[in-house]
Amino acid sequence: MAKSQEERLYFIVRSYIMGCVGGVLFPLIVFFIGRINWIQTVIIGGFVYIASLAISRAFDNQINTVTEKVLKYLNKYKKIKNFILKYF
Repeated sequence: MAKSQEERLYFIVRSYIMGCVGGVLFPLIVFFIGRINWIQTVIIGGFVYIASLAISRAFDNQINTVTEKVLKYLNKYKKIKNFILKYF
């Protein structure tokens, strides 16, 4: 696989992990706040984005380890890897 495809796949997997972190944080915050309106949604969304970046920095080694394991797994399944590269 070409270097640019490896980097792209690494970026896709790492972005997915960060999205999962944000996907967990947002509902937790909304659960504690209760009912929210769209302005609060935008503010909380910005906070969650910054928090996911901070978590990504704080746990960089662990995220790199997980990402490398996912990439090794994807190397065994070329069809899945090609699908991800083609559509994401």
